[in-house]
Amino acid sequence: MSSPDPGTLFEESVVAAVADDAGVDEDELRAALVDHQESVESLPGVENIVYEWRKEYAGPLLKRTEDAYYLLVPERVWSEFADHLDISEPEKAAVIDVHRRTVAARTNAPEEPPESGAYVALGRDV
Repeated sequence: MSSPDPGTLFEESVVAAVADDAGVDEDELRAALVDHQESVESLPGVENIVYEWRKEYAGPLLKRTEDAYYLLVPERVWSEFADHLDISEPEKAAVIDVHRRTVAARTNAPEEPPESGAYVALGRDV
């Protein structure tokens, strides 16, 4: 299994805009997005984590395509992800914003997730 191209999962224009808005380096943001995807793939795996979230949370799967899952999960999930990534707070906020914009653009979800919720886009194992 391999990571999807982050340019496929996340549009280059979105990554560039978020990096600019957040004042973070665009290449470092791309690297953080890849690191996040790889960390999910390595443990427990994309398919497994989506399965677990579907059992644990009420209706987290917003959309599934051949290439990706688009999810709404509790905000605390991002805290757990951040523990596995060695990134600054501004980079973490930028990663979350790329996911937010991507999920909102590719699903019928509102631009902002409901209170205490967060969006996550995960490339499916290929």
